[in-house]
Amino acid sequence: MAEDAAAAPGGMLDDGAMVWVPHDEQVWKKAVVVRRMDDDVSAEVRLQPNDDGEWDKDDGLQKVVNIRDIARLAGEVSDEAMPICNVFEADGANDMCTLNHLHEPAVLKNLELRFAKKMPYTYTGAICIAVNPYQWLDLYGRELYQQYLEQPRDSLPPHPFALSAAAYMGMKRTHVDQSILVSGESGAGKTETVKIMMNHLASISGGGTHGTKVIDQVLKSNPLLESFGNAKTKRNDNSSRFGKFAQLQFDSLGSLVGCLCETYLLEKSRVVGQTEGERNYHVFHQIFCLPEDRKAELKLSGDATNYKYVAEGAEAELTGIDDVQCLKETQDALNTIGISTEEQNAIFEIVAAILNLGEVEFEQNGNDSEKCHVSNEDIVDNVGALLRTESAALHSTLLERSITAGSESYTIPLNAEQASDLRDALAKGMYTQLFDWLVHRINKAICSTNNVKTHIGLLDIFGFESFDQNGFEQLCINYANEKLQQKFNSDVFKDVQQEYVDEGIPLTLVTFEDNQPILDLIEGRMGIVSLLNEEVLRPQATDNTFVSKVLDACSDHPSIEKNRINPLEFTIHHYAGDVTYNGTGFLEKNKDTLPTDMVQLLSGSQNGVISGIFTPTQKNKRNSRGKNGKEVRQKGFLVGNTIAGAFRKQLSELMETINKTSSQYVRCIKPNANKSAVEFNRVMIVEQLRCAGVIAAIRISRAAFPNRLPLVEFQQRFQIICPSALRDAEPSDMVAGLLKELIPDMATNMQNTKFAVGKTKVYFSSGLLQRLEDRRNVILKDHAILIQKTMHGYVHRKRFLRQRTAVVKIQSFTRSGLQARRYRKVRAGIIKLQAFQRGRKQRYLYSLLLERVRQERLREQERLRKIAQEEAAERLRQKSMEERDHSDPQPPVEDWSDESDKEDDIEESPSGPVSPRTLRALTEAASKVAEAESAARDAKSAAEAALELNRELVAQNDRLRSTLSSNVAEYADAELLRENERLKQQVLQLQTKLVRSQEVSLISAKVVDSRITYREGRQFVEYKLQIETNTRGTLYVWHRYSTFRNLAATLQTKNGYKRKEIPELPNKQLFGNFSEKIIQDRVAKLNQFLEAATNAEYLQWGIRVDQDTCVYKRRVKNASRESISTASTHSSSPRSSSRLSMKSFSFRRGSTAGN
Repeated sequence: MAEDAAAAPGGMLDDGAMVWVPHDEQVWKKAVVVRRMDDDVSAEVRLQPNDDGEWDKDDGLQKVVNIRDIARLAGEVSDEAMPICNVFEADGANDMCTLNHLHEPAVLKNLELRFAKKMPYTYTGAICIAVNPYQWLDLYGRELYQQYLEQPRDSLPPHPFALSAAAYMGMKRTHVDQSILVSGESGAGKTETVKIMMNHLASISGGGTHGTKVIDQVLKSNPLLESFGNAKTKRNDNSSRFGKFAQLQFDSLGSLVGCLCETYLLEKSRVVGQTEGERNYHVFHQIFCLPEDRKAELKLSGDATNYKYVAEGAEAELTGIDDVQCLKETQDALNTIGISTEEQNAIFEIVAAILNLGEVEFEQNGNDSEKCHVSNEDIVDNVGALLRTESAALHSTLLERSITAGSESYTIPLNAEQASDLRDALAKGMYTQLFDWLVHRINKAICSTNNVKTHIGLLDIFGFESFDQNGFEQLCINYANEKLQQKFNSDVFKDVQQEYVDEGIPLTLVTFEDNQPILDLIEGRMGIVSLLNEEVLRPQATDNTFVSKVLDACSDHPSIEKNRINPLEFTIHHYAGDVTYNGTGFLEKNKDTLPTDMVQLLSGSQNGVISGIFTPTQKNKRNSRGKNGKEVRQKGFLVGNTIAGAFRKQLSELMETINKTSSQYVRCIKPNANKSAVEFNRVMIVEQLRCAGVIAAIRISRAAFPNRLPLVEFQQRFQIICPSALRDAEPSDMVAGLLKELIPDMATNMQNTKFAVGKTKVYFSSGLLQRLEDRRNVILKDHAILIQKTMHGYVHRKRFLRQRTAVVKIQSFTRSGLQARRYRKVRAGIIKLQAFQRGRKQRYLYSLLLERVRQERLREQERLRKIAQEEAAERLRQKSMEERDHSDPQPPVEDWSDESDKEDDIEESPSGPVSPRTLRALTEAASKVAEAESAARDAKSAAEAALELNRELVAQNDRLRSTLSSNVAEYADAELLRENERLKQQVLQLQTKLVRSQEVSLISAKVVDSRITYREGRQFVEYKLQIETNTRGTLYVWHRYSTFRNLAATLQTKNGYKRKEIPELPNKQLFGNFSEKIIQDRVAKLNQFLEAATNAEYLQWGIRVDQDTCVYKRRVKNASRESISTASTHSSSPRSSSRLSMKSFSFRRGSTAGN
C-alpha cells in the first residue's frame, strides 16, 4: 500500500500531509496539515470530508492540535509522529500488520471497510478480530474445511477455520496441548465463533464410527447447554450467562475421542428475576411448548405470562429463536447424550417445580411481625408433588428455619419477607444444582477417560461488563476478564520482550499497562475476594461493613476509588475502563449453600435427579468444616463454600491449564448496540479495541520478528536445503549462508531488519520463514514423489505377478475347456457315425426281408396257379369221361401231342361247364395274383429307393470313416502328449520335493529381531527368523505374524498335535500397541512356540526362505536333531540319487498307433 503523504526526516510533518485527528462523534477524522507551529508540539490542520461523501458540519474546519497527545492516543511508537493516512483497497487489508502506517485510526478504518463488504474477519498478526455481522453469511460451508487445513493461511481469506486448523496441525505436529481463547463483550458473537471452530475441529478430526458418535454428542451438547444456560438480554438474544471451557480430546492419531466441558459462574439470580426487556433461561419458556396433557402433569396452565419468574420477559421479542423448535432440539440433545426418559421427565418436573415455587405467596399472621403463613397452599402441594416430597415438610421448611447451638436445636419462624427470600434461594439453588448435574452428565457421556493424548481447549467466557448498576456478578465477570487479559499480556508483550532481551536482540520496547495490580486488588491476600469471604463468616456482617473494610484495607491502592456520595459504592480502574460497583447483596450472593433442613428434605426426594444432586458428598463435608474440624453453621446455613472463593479456585485451575497450552486468540467485536447488519458504531468499536489491547498487540507484532526457531532445530530442519559446504557449519553461519543464497541482496550480518540470530534462536520477519519452508517442502515433495514412485512400482509389480499367475490359470482352464469341447465334438461325430452304421445295417436287413417276402409271394402265386391248372384238368377229365359214358364206345385214339400242349388246350378251351367250387377257386386265385402283382410292384419301388439310399449311406460312411480315422489319431496323439507332460511335471515336482527335503532340512528356528513396517498407511511388526539347516548353515529371513499363524494352522489341521505339546500363539489383536516391552514379550512367546514345534514328534512343516528355497522340517518318532543332522550330512549326492528317469513316463505315438 502507498501513502498519501510522508513524514519528513526527524518526524517533522510536511505541509499537506494527510493525517488522522481525534473527533468527538467519529472518534478519528481525516485532516490535512496546514502548517506546523513554532513550538514543534502542535500543528494546524484542516478537517476533510469522509470517504463515503457524507456531509459533516466540521468539514473544512481548521484547528490547532497537540501532536504528542494525538500520537499517544493513536498508539504511535514516537511521540512526535502523528498518525498518517493509508491508501486502502476497496475491501481493506486481510492482515493489518501489512499496513504501512499502523495505528488505532488505521485499524478502525480497515475494520469499517471490511464490515461494509460483509467480511467480518481480519488478522492482526496471530490474532483474529471477528466483527459480529448480525446475519448469517455463506462463509462456513463444508467445502472450506479441508482448504483451511491444507492450504497456507495467507492464501485464504481470514477465518476462524484458520485458527482451528492451526491449532489442530500444531497439536499433531508437536503433541502439545492447544487453546483458543475467545473474548469480547456480550453480544459480540463469542458463542457462535466457538461453535464454528468446534464444528470445524470435529469434522476434520474424523475417528470412524466411534468418532462420528463422539462428534454428534459433542455438537449436540451445545444446544443443550444453551437451552439451560443462555437467555435473552438487552444486548444479545442468545447471551451465554455462564462461562464454558470445552476441551476437545484427541488420541495419538489426532482423532476426536471425547470432550470435557467445564462451566463457570452461572447467573443464578436470573432464575427469580430479570430486568425489563430480558428473559429467563430458554428452558423456562420452552417448557410451555409441551403438549397440553404433559403441561397438566407438570401442574402448568396457560402460558409464561401467568408465572412470576418468567412473566417479565414473556412478551420480549426474539430474533431467530423459535421456542418450539428449540424444545425439539433440546429433547434430541438429551437423547443423544444418553439421558433416559425417566431422567428427562425428572428434569422438566424440576423446572416446573421452580415455576410453581415462584407462585407461592406469604402473608403475615395478623399483627405478629415474626410469623407468616402461605396464602395459596395448593401451590405448595403442587411443588411437593413435582419434587416428590412431603407437602407438609416442604410447607414447614418454607416457614421456619432450624438453628443448632451446641447439642441443642430449635426452630425460628420467618416473616413474609424472609420466607420469600428463602423461596427464591430454593429456586436458585435447585436450578444451579440441576445445571451442574446436567454438565456432569454431558461430561460422563462425551468425556474420554483413556486414550487421550492431547486436547484443544475452546474458551467461551462472559465479556467485560460495565452497566449503570454493577453488582457481585459483574465483579466476578470482570475479575475473569482481568485474568485472561493478563494471559494475553504475558503472551503478546512480556514474554516476547523478555525473550528478545535474553537473546541479545535489540528491540524498541513497547510499553503497556500491566493489570497485575488490579488482580492483586481482587484476589490478593487482603483483596476483595478474601475480605468478602471473611465477612460471610461474621454473624453481624452487612454489605456496609464489607464495603468499608475493603476501602480501609485498600485505601492506598491506586486501582480502587471510594465514592464520596454513596458509601456502598466503589470504583475499580480495570484494564478496560473504570467500573463502579454497588455492594448491595454481595454477602447474600456470595453464599453457596441452602438451609440444612431444606437440603435434607430435597435429598430424600423420590425424584432421582433431585435426591442425587442434593445428596451431600464427602467433598462438601470437608469444605463445610472449620479450623477445629467441626461443621460451622451460621443462621442455619452451611458456610463451607462461597461463590467468590470457588470461582477464584476455578479461575486458577483454568489459567494453570491454559498456561500449559499453545494459545491463540480471537477478539470478538460488537459493531453496534442495535443488532444491525449495516451500522458501524465507531465509538463503541474503538472502546472494545482498547479494552482488548489489540492496538498494542499489532504494534509489537509489527516492530518485532513474528517467527522464530531454535538454532539447533533450524539446523536440523533446513539442513536438507543447505549447500554441502554449509551442512556442517555453525547454526549462525548456516542461517546467514542459507538466507544469502535464498535472497542474494540480503545483508549477511547477524542483526538486520529481515532476521536476527540470538544466543539460542533465530528470528525472522514476516514471510521469510515461509519462504524457507516453501523451498524445504519442494525438496521433500521431490523425495516423497520418488518414494511414492518406488512404492507404486512395487505394488504394481506385485499386482502384475498376481495377474500373470491368474492369466496362466485362466489360459489353463481355457485350454482345458477347448479340449473338452473338441472331445465332445469328436464323440458326437462318432455317435453319429455309429447311428449311420446301425441304420445301414437295419436297412440291409430290411431289404433282405422285403426280398424274402417277394419270393414267398411268388411261390404262393405259383402254387395257386398249379392248383388252378390241376382243377381245370380235373374238370376236363370228368367231362370227357361223362361224354364217353353217354356216347358209343369208340376205340381209343392215342394222343401224340406234347403234354404241355394239352394243358394249354385245356386251359384255353372256353367251352364246357365249370363247377361253383372251381369258379370260386379261380376267382380267389385271380384276386391273389392281382394282389401279388401289386405288392411286387411296391416292393420293386421300395427296393430301388433302398438301393439309392444305400449308395448314399455307403458314400457318407466312407467319408466319416476317413474323418474319424484322422480325428481319432490326432485326439489320441494330443491326449498322449498331455498325459506325458502331466506325468513329467509330477515327476519334476516329486524330484523337487525330494531333493529339497534331502538337501535343506530344518534343525531349529528362533526369532532374533523385530521391526515395524508400513503398508498402505498401516503399521505391521516383522520378525527376523534365524534358521539352522543341515547343508546351508544359518539362514536369516524376515516374516510377519501371519507366518506363525499359518504354521499353527498347519500343525493343527495336518498333524493333529495335542494342544498341550505346542504353546498357544499370542493374540493377534494385542499387536496394535507396538511398545518395546510388548514386542519383547511377544518375541519370547514366539520363540517358545517355535522351540516346541521343532521338538514335537510326527510334525512336518516348512518355512519359506526365498522364492526358490523352502526349508523343510521332517521328524520321525524317537529321532533326534543330531541324528537328522548327521544323516543329512553323510548322504552322498542327494540330487543325483533322487533324480528319476523321464523315459519311464514318456509315451510314443508309434506304440499307440500299432494298437
